[in-house]
Amino acid sequence: MLKWIESTGKTEDAAIEAALQKLGLDRDDVSVEVLERAKSGFLGIGSCPAKVKVTYEAPDEPEEAPAPEPVREEPRPAPQAERRPAPEKKPA
Repeated sequence: MLKWIESTGKTEDAAIEAALQKLGLDRDDVSVEVLERAKSGFLGIGSCPAKVKVTYEAPDEPEEAPAPEPVREEPRPAPQAERRPAPEKKPA
């Protein structure tokens, strides 16, 4: 899946380097598009930073499987104690 981020810097190279540091990637692993070139202005007045769009390939995130529904158990009747005949009493 292709993902991208935008980054700015005083120069195009500075903007690219900032994006690469955020992503933790090398220059060879990304594609760069310059959106706005840096403008120095007059004596710094009207200056504008460079803006770049860095596109990179990200692994597809696995879709989460829906949680299984809980299994409902039918209530079981309580086990009945076995009834044994009372021992016969011997006459004394």
